[in-house]
Amino acid sequence: MNQTILSLTDFSNNSLIATRYSLELARKMQARVHILHAYQPFTSAFQSSSANQKDEQQAKINAEKELSEFIDKLGTNLNIPVTSSVTRNNLVEAVNHYIQKENICLVVMGAHGVSGARLDLLGNNTYDVARDVSRPLLIVPEQTSSFKLENIVFFTDYQQGDIKSLKSFDELFGGVLASCTLVHIHEGKDTPTDDDLLTLTQWRTTLEKEVGINSLSAEIMHVPENIESINQISSRLKADMILITLIDSRPFFEKLLHKSLAKAIILNAQTPVLLTSEDTE
Repeated sequence: MNQTILSLTDFSNNSLIATRYSLELARKMQARVHILHAYQPFTSAFQSSSANQKDEQQAKINAEKELSEFIDKLGTNLNIPVTSSVTRNNLVEAVNHYIQKENICLVVMGAHGVSGARLDLLGNNTYDVARDVSRPLLIVPEQTSSFKLENIVFFTDYQQGDIKSLKSFDELFGGVLASCTLVHIHEGKDTPTDDDLLTLTQWRTTLEKEVGINSLSAEIMHVPENIESINQISSRLKADMILITLIDSRPFFEKLLHKSLAKAIILNAQTPVLLTSEDTE
């Protein structure tokens, strides 16, 4: 048990659900969990330095008190090693600083923040923050009722980064998952041809060979590239988790960068979403 799952909290209900998910996942992975809260105290140029210092001290006291109350809500029968801390920092710097210190294998957080504000922990630019975190990032929706990890849906666009992504995924969950379905979205007026189906089959074979697995199934879907399609596909395949690789050069995920689909998936997916990128270690 030498790997640690880093669970981020802003003390919201969604972060409580995400942390409980982290605990269940840690049991399956035989990992530890560290619960981290990053806070930034209010400071003002119109206040004296002593007043700002007092506000900073109070912010730390409040954060530690809320963290203690948050952990109490998790219950006492955790059955796995759990540690926690608060840090005065912005979220991205706090996460990457902790990653440098500890053997973090996965970062987990909720999709909704305090008072329903979406992704408060990530700030305004969710895509850039996801790319800045150097470990796989798991976003857990608030409606996640219970932990289950049997069916995985991996959306692919035939880019080399998929190999690294699937290797990382297999290292994390290879001993847990039951099945993984490779899905390619074929958008446009023309229906998929036999050549399109052959391309998907060949890519599945390549991934299986490169990653060293032989349990992938594959489907090509002729639907629009939007959150409604993502959720419909995930529902039909009874997905317990969605896997997405963030790579700038691929056409489908280039749209995720420049349009709103990435944010829509992160904020509105009905299933936990695992994000990996070219920089994921």
